[in-house]
Amino acid sequence: MADWLPERLPEDIDAERSFLATCCAPGAGFVASEAVFTLTEEDFVHPAHRAVFRALKTLIEAQVEVNSLTLKDALDQDDSLNKVGGYPGLVELLAGEDVERPQILADVIRRKAKLRRLVHLGAQLVRQAAEEDESPEVLVDQTAQSLFHLAQGDAKAKGLLSIQAVADDTMERLADRMEGRLSPGVRVGFTRFDELTQGFQPGNLIVLAARPGIGKTALALNWVLRAAQERDGRPGHCGAFFSLEMSHEEVFMRLLAAQSQTNMKDLQSGRASGRLDQVMKSRDELVQMPLFICDRASITVPQIQNMIVKQGSQSNRRVEFVIVDYLQLLSSPEGSRGMKQNEAVRIGEISRGLKLMAKDFGIPVVVLSQLNREVEHRQGGRPQLSDLRDSGAIEQDADMVAFIHRKMVPSANQDSDNSDELNTAELIVAKHRNGPTAVIPLHFQGEFAMYREMVRETASYA
Repeated sequence: MADWLPERLPEDIDAERSFLATCCAPGAGFVASEAVFTLTEEDFVHPAHRAVFRALKTLIEAQVEVNSLTLKDALDQDDSLNKVGGYPGLVELLAGEDVERPQILADVIRRKAKLRRLVHLGAQLVRQAAEEDESPEVLVDQTAQSLFHLAQGDAKAKGLLSIQAVADDTMERLADRMEGRLSPGVRVGFTRFDELTQGFQPGNLIVLAARPGIGKTALALNWVLRAAQERDGRPGHCGAFFSLEMSHEEVFMRLLAAQSQTNMKDLQSGRASGRLDQVMKSRDELVQMPLFICDRASITVPQIQNMIVKQGSQSNRRVEFVIVDYLQLLSSPEGSRGMKQNEAVRIGEISRGLKLMAKDFGIPVVVLSQLNREVEHRQGGRPQLSDLRDSGAIEQDADMVAFIHRKMVPSANQDSDNSDELNTAELIVAKHRNGPTAVIPLHFQGEFAMYREMVRETASYA
């Protein structure tokens, strides 16, 4: 195998030695502890420095005084004293130059470590591409995911924040919202629902669940369509709709039917010529909206993340919210724990991945989900949280869980479009981590693939 790495990797051995000498010096105390916990053992190049750092961190975590003797004992217990040249080697290392602010050295060490990881990542890509064992698409997805995690590393390691820092950041955002510079959330154009939720919040996972045929996709597309529309002089939110069941043509046809208020069956059959002007006007409106559609089947959460990252790097509009249709059709990455477990564990792993994605990207993620069949046999057929299919982890991970409840569509030889009873629906907000629950009455217009709020007071959900 050819050596794909350069002769010399980015490193600063002197900075490593000086950092350890500073943090192990008498009286280093809190300043040393703060700097130590911004680094990991893998950030150090020299084996002796790794061993001493590991021992130093162990002593700090155990609240044991740090000196040459306690370090020697910790290295002894770890069978690592020989890596530093015994006790004389340890004393020599600790005699290195120390500095007033070890965090400066920690920043240097972390920067060199990140550069090394980039070199290794590039070398791995070169090797895998040359071996041709994986498709280019798989390699691009894997590399993008690795780059994303590398970019997120510092943000995840920021640790404790003072109440002053949190207050400053929060009040700045609050002022932006009050003065109209920042939207409080992604609003979806349903007045009472938006008032209840204050819009879908960044970092939240929202689950929309119903039995097949009830209209989950229709409501989700209504949300993405209305959120993307300009409102009150504000530009629409940039949304990404991942359809694992329908093609992108079917998704667009539904959006076009809703936007133009044209019977979807007429659009599909070509009988909408009498509304051609309205259809074309709506088509022009749609293409101006910040919307993206992916109809790739057998997609994983990491692949969704990669597409979001790629879109942000290729455009001046970052994706502001995501809708996935639907949870049970998402795939698990090759070699993941979920691939080897039962369906409940697999879905739980995917659900957790979606929640982490929402938090990492700072955007709301809406995922559609199926319900268990037990709901069909219950009196009234009203769904509840225990009906979420495959995994209780969905309820645990979700910041909000909403159900669509309406009577099942009858057989094809019956006309359901003219039935007020069949088109009356409820949007049941059964879990709302940041606010109240509620039942919001809706009206389903199947011919337009649309839901509308009914004029009625919001009921509380018990």
